[in-house]
Amino acid sequence: MVKRIGRKQLLFFVWIAGVSYLLPLFGNATEDESPFAVAALSAAAPSEHLLGWIDSRKAQSLNGSWKILVDPMQVGTPGSLFGGWATTRVPENDYQLLEYSYPSAADIRVPGDFNTQVDELLFYRDMVWYQRFFDVEIVPDKRYHLWFGATNFEATVFLNGSAIVQQKGGYVPFSVDVTEHVKADQNDLVISVNNRLNAETIPTGRTDWWPYGGLTRDVLLIETSEAYITNAQLAQAETAGRINGHVRTFGMPEGTPVTIEIPGAAAKHIATVDGDSMAHFSFDAEINPWSPEAPVLYDVHVSAGEDLISDRIGFRTIETQGKSILLNGQPIRLKGISTHEEPIGRDGVAYSYQDMMTLFTEAKALGANFIRAAHYPYSRHAARVADELGLLLWEEIPIYWNIAFENPDTLGIARDQLSRLIQRDWNRASVIVWSVANETVYSKPRMLFLERLITDARELDGTRLISAALLGDTRRELQFVTAHLAAYGLTSDVPSAREKKVFEKVLESVGEQAPVVGSGFDLVITDPLGELVDLVSYNEYFGWYYSRFIADQTGVSERTIRKLMLAFIPEIRISSAFDKPIVISEFGAGAKAGNRGAGVWTEDYQANVYRAQVKMIANSEAIQGITPWILKDFRAMLRSLGGVQDYRNRKGLIDENGRRKKAFYVLRDFYEGPWSGVAPN
Repeated sequence: MVKRIGRKQLLFFVWIAGVSYLLPLFGNATEDESPFAVAALSAAAPSEHLLGWIDSRKAQSLNGSWKILVDPMQVGTPGSLFGGWATTRVPENDYQLLEYSYPSAADIRVPGDFNTQVDELLFYRDMVWYQRFFDVEIVPDKRYHLWFGATNFEATVFLNGSAIVQQKGGYVPFSVDVTEHVKADQNDLVISVNNRLNAETIPTGRTDWWPYGGLTRDVLLIETSEAYITNAQLAQAETAGRINGHVRTFGMPEGTPVTIEIPGAAAKHIATVDGDSMAHFSFDAEINPWSPEAPVLYDVHVSAGEDLISDRIGFRTIETQGKSILLNGQPIRLKGISTHEEPIGRDGVAYSYQDMMTLFTEAKALGANFIRAAHYPYSRHAARVADELGLLLWEEIPIYWNIAFENPDTLGIARDQLSRLIQRDWNRASVIVWSVANETVYSKPRMLFLERLITDARELDGTRLISAALLGDTRRELQFVTAHLAAYGLTSDVPSAREKKVFEKVLESVGEQAPVVGSGFDLVITDPLGELVDLVSYNEYFGWYYSRFIADQTGVSERTIRKLMLAFIPEIRISSAFDKPIVISEFGAGAKAGNRGAGVWTEDYQANVYRAQVKMIANSEAIQGITPWILKDFRAMLRSLGGVQDYRNRKGLIDENGRRKKAFYVLRDFYEGPWSGVAPN
C-alpha cells in the first residue's frame, strides 16, 4: 500500500529527524519514535487510482546501473547516529569523516534482484539502499511521476533528500507525482528497500519460494500533461459486439470530452467526464473475439484534452455455467501448468519481456492453453506475452500460509496488492482468473478476510472469474486415503503376508469408515470458500507426500505404499459440494533432471505419478482444468536436501536450464490426446 507524505508530514519528518539524531547517544529509540511513523499505512481502503497504460506514455527509463549499500543494521534510516543515507554525500575536504558514500559503492543492475547479482547476498533478507542520478528537461505545464514496476518488499523513496512515498507489499506497481521535487539539473534518487518478511506482511516470513529483494522491475520517470488520463478499462459486454468501460482522469473539468477509438473494429465513441472525474461508456464494435486459437488484438486509443494513451487489447467473455467453463460462450478445458517468475537459463527474478516470452513459449510447447502465475503478481510483461501467444492466465496475490487474518493492516496491504494488480491488467484478454489465496486453512477470520478481497475484486472488475487454491482437510483426507489404500492393498499381490495383516488392522481401526473393496475413493471438496468463488480450485499431491505419512502410520514400507498408491490414484474421483467447475491447481512429484530409477527424486517416478494423475483426471467429469506443479525447477529456501534439491523445488517438468524431464512428455501426450478435444457441455 502506498501513502503520500504531505507537506505537514514532511515538516514533521524533518523535525523528528533532527531530534532523533541525538537519541542514539542516550539510548535506543522506541518503535513509536521512528521517523517513519508519520508514513504509517492505513488498512481502510484499496490503493488510490493507479497510473496505467504505461507503455504508451512519454517516459524516461531509470533502468541500468545503480549504486547499492547493504545496511543490515539499518543505520541508514534518517535520524540515526550516522545521519541517514537519504542523500549522496562526498567529503568536502581531507578532514571530513563520512561513514558512507554512494560514489564508492558497488554497482547493481536495475531491474533485477540483489540476491543473485551479489553472491554474498543470496540468503540476505534486510535493508539495501539504491542510488542513482538523473537529469530531466523540465517542460512548463507538465507533470512528472516516478513509476516503479515493483519494489520487494518495503521501500521508501527519497528524491533530492526529501521522503516522497513509502510502499509496503511487493510485486505490484506504484507511482508518485514528483513535479514539486524534480529539478532541471542533476536529481539524486535514493531508495531504501527491505526484503525482510514477518507474520504481518504479505507474503509472510515463511514462503516456499525465494524472497528476491530490490528494485526487481522497471523504474520510469513519466511525463504527463497538467490534466491527464489516469487509467482506462475496456471489456466486451455479454452482448456480442458491444464494449463497456470507463476512463479515469485527473484535473479535467466535468464535461470534458473523452474519445475512445478502435480503428480495426470500426468503432469511435465520445463520452464526457462526470463529477467524479470519470467517463463511462458503452458502444458497438465489430469485434472478433480473442481466444487461444486466435489471439486477436486491436489498437485502442483514448484521448482527452492534451492527453492520448494507446494499447493493444483483445476482447472476450469468460463465465461458468454449472460445472462448465465457457470462453466466448463455448465450453473449454483449461490445459494448464503452474509457474514461478524465474527465467530459464539464468538465476534470479524474471523481469523482461523476453524472460516471459521464453518461459511461456515452453508452456506452449507443452500443449498448454492456460498458465497459473503463482503465487504473486508477475511483471506487466507476463500478461502482455500471454495476450500475444494465446495463453489464458490465472493471476494471484501472495495470500499463502500463516497469514495474520485478524490483523487489519495485513488486510489493508492485501487489498492494496489486489487493487493494483487488477488495475494494471484489467485490459489483458489473457487474464481470466483473479486468485485471492493459496493453501489457507479454514477459520472464521480467514473467511472474512478473503470475502473482503473477493468483494473488492468483483467491484473493480466483474468480467473475470474468482478463485483460490484450496487446501483440503489434510488430517481427514489422510485418514480416508489410508483406509481406502489399505482396502486396495488387500486385493493386491504387492504387499507381503505381514504387510497385509497390518492393512487388516488398519481397516479394523477405522470401523464404519472402512471402504468397500474395489469401490474407489470419492473425495469431496467441502471448504466453505467454495461458495464464494467461481472456480473450485484444489491442491493435491497423491503419490508424493501422502506415501510417507501413510507408511509411518501403518508400518508398511514406503516402497510398498508408493507402488499401491500409483495403482490406486486412477480410482480416485474428485468432486465438490458446489455446482461449479473444478480446477486441480497443483499436483506433482519431485525429480532431479538426469536421475533414473524407480525411487523418489527420479524422472521415472515423477513420470509414473503423472501417468496415474492424468488417468484420474480423465475419469473425473467435474474437473475442467489443471495446472500441475510446476513448469520449471525454482529456488526455495525450504528445499535444502543436498545433492538433490540444493535449495530448489524439483517438481519442475524442466530444470532451471530448460532440460525437459520425462513427465513433460507424459503431460504433453495427455493434452494432445485425451484432453485434445472440446470440453463437454
